[in-house]
Amino acid sequence: MRDGILQRMTRANRTVRAWLVRDGRCKLVLGKLVLGALVSVALGLASLGGLHAQPATDAKDTTGVPALLKSCEAKQALACRLAGQHYLNGNGVAKNAAKALELYLVACKLSEAKACGYAATMLLKGDGAPKDTSRAVVLRTQACELNDGMSCNDLGSEWADGRDVPRQDLAEAKRLYEKACHLDDGLGCFNLGGAYRLGEAVPVDAAQARKYFERSCDLRAAKGCTELALVYYEGNGVPRDAPRALTLFDRACKLGSDVACKNLETLKKK
Repeated sequence: MRDGILQRMTRANRTVRAWLVRDGRCKLVLGKLVLGALVSVALGLASLGGLHAQPATDAKDTTGVPALLKSCEAKQALACRLAGQHYLNGNGVAKNAAKALELYLVACKLSEAKACGYAATMLLKGDGAPKDTSRAVVLRTQACELNDGMSCNDLGSEWADGRDVPRQDLAEAKRLYEKACHLDDGLGCFNLGGAYRLGEAVPVDAAQARKYFERSCDLRAAKGCTELALVYYEGNGVPRDAPRALTLFDRACKLGSDVACKNLETLKKK
């Protein structure tokens, strides 16, 4: 296994054990294969609990760092966050993670939602300051309350795993995934669909799972498109539709899913 893939055996109609990797952790699940499943390693089911990476500097931002810092001093929250991204990525200035974190925290105090989320990610990694998971969770919660969908999703993943929070709480995870999806976060919709697929805090519901995988794919989340492709390839709650699965794998591959690219290559050989 690699890259959070659920590997399945290829023998039809046989209950098998498979490992679902979520953020480096494994959870044993049971599943049944359908006739014609893709071969072993090539079949990749995207893992739940997907997290967002720290974003690069806003491509639309062409403002120089001095001007951003001046605006930040005038309590313009967005300017503080953008200046932080410049320092984090070394865009026009020397890379300085500590300065980036400082600016994110200033922006967060001014209720800039994304800045709260970015600061949380840095503190979880120990980037720019010593690792501080408790403070990171507080900041990520604040970001979600300020309607940052990415932070809602990432916080949901933490509750789903019981990671950096007091305990595992699948109901809270599902609530956060719902909010993230409502805020048009593609990974949030993907994880919500996964909750319905696996029956985590909700009854197993293939139709609801497919609905949220479709929404995830519409929001250009590669994992959502990959999962939706598998739904149609396997005929899970829908008529089996290999051509549609092929189209969805192709889209997911173009969106950056290595799993989808491998599945696409396998299907094209059939």
